[in-house]
Amino acid sequence: MSSKHLTIIIGIPVIALGGAVALFFLDPSKQTFFPKCAFHMATGYSCPGCGSSRALYQLTHGNVLEALRLNPGILCLLGMGVTDFGRYIRSATLAEPFRTLFANVWLVIGLVVGMLIYAVVRNLPWAPFTSLAS
Repeated sequence: MSSKHLTIIIGIPVIALGGAVALFFLDPSKQTFFPKCAFHMATGYSCPGCGSSRALYQLTHGNVLEALRLNPGILCLLGMGVTDFGRYIRSATLAEPFRTLFANVWLVIGLVVGMLIYAVVRNLPWAPFTSLAS
């Protein structure tokens, strides 16, 4: 395994752990330095990414259901990222070429369509959709 692979395999978890520790102690709903959604501020509607930092904050505190309520998409992408990272580690240790999940055009199209549908559904003014807006 090359030093580049080793740097990536060690560096990504260290950076992710640092971000998780920071989010554990800094509540995005109470800290002013977290970026606000420009789309939400301009229109009053929630975009597909609204609630992501609050969802990750809840996840670091073990509140999986609240994280899922705030933004299920970020948890899906997080799971896909962890899976892809595991595939990268496997390919690096076996000296095989790595092909990321996100290189699959149909997967990316599905993710974009899913995010657009979620953006519309979470802004519908009827129950149970009103609970999706954060």
